[in-house]
Amino acid sequence: MKTFPALASICLLTTSLPALADTFTLKDGTVLEGTISSETADSYVLEVQVTKSIKDERTVAKADVAKIDREQPDLKAFEAIAKLKPIPDLLSEDDYQMKISAVNRFLKEHRASSKTKEAKAILESLKAEAAQVAAGSIKLNGKMVSPAEYQANAYEIDSRVQEAKIRGMVEDRQFLGALRLFSDFSRDYPTTLAHGALITQMKEVVQNQVADAKQSLLSFDDRAKTRQVGLERMTPDDRRVTEDAIKEEAVAIEARYKSEKDAKLGWVTTSPYHKVSLEDTVKFGEAELLRLSKVKTVLGVDGGKAYRELYSAVHSGGNAAAVTSAVTAAKAATVPARYLAPLEAAAKGRK
Repeated sequence: MKTFPALASICLLTTSLPALADTFTLKDGTVLEGTISSETADSYVLEVQVTKSIKDERTVAKADVAKIDREQPDLKAFEAIAKLKPIPDLLSEDDYQMKISAVNRFLKEHRASSKTKEAKAILESLKAEAAQVAAGSIKLNGKMVSPAEYQANAYEIDSRVQEAKIRGMVEDRQFLGALRLFSDFSRDYPTTLAHGALITQMKEVVQNQVADAKQSLLSFDDRAKTRQVGLERMTPDDRRVTEDAIKEEAVAIEARYKSEKDAKLGWVTTSPYHKVSLEDTVKFGEAELLRLSKVKTVLGVDGGKAYRELYSAVHSGGNAAAVTSAVTAAKAATVPARYLAPLEAAAKGRK
């Protein structure tokens, strides 16, 4: 049974908790959230979070304060723990252990919390799933798939895993990574239900990628001229430094482009000052749109079913003719050789 990592940049618990802050409601209706850094008999000195990265210090007369709502440390800490439910799909053993450690830390640091019961319930759910994953199961679509079930449905389940990863990338706006993964996905899983389910969404992603590249090409010359004008307005020393930086960046962009082309990537990384990468994206994207327009979202041949039938024929003791027929059907459904080879070897081993 293979181990699946969690979706890229999705579902990992942060170990840093939000800073505690009390809420001060003033008699004029003003509401301030901050911490008391010091106080006198007549006033509070508050540290107020103005933005995520900027703090300000404010002195408030006690006579102006209508009420103070004290932040409860355990409730603030539990906010991060509560986000662990529902438990996401496709977590690895390490992901589970990170989450389990976070809950244990909460329970240790806030023994008298009113949220202890909820935290313990979350912990038990995590431990139960972690044990299943350690035994070879994976979680997909909210359900645990046992090793035996996976083996019997490996082709279809793998396609669903890839579908989930691609959808996660699109949701996180990692469009280039999603497009590259989808290219591999289309090659390996063209006759799966998961592939058909992705077509509409990926058409939109491709269309947007092409539109962005076309827009960058239209403004390419103006952009280059604007940069040149900016350089000419600089002092000689500043211009020299900036031109050196531009050249260095251009070399890095060209090296990356060459590396991606050598690797035969269809989707290359674009740069607003690298015309060829933009032209390549338009050309490849338009070819992809043409290809996708011909893909049928309703399957004529179901590769997942063909794999299951072959697996059943091999492991249920089917005769040689039944296995041969199932192999032929699976190949016709374009199930990759890496899925077929172990089953064909198992069938030969029984003879």
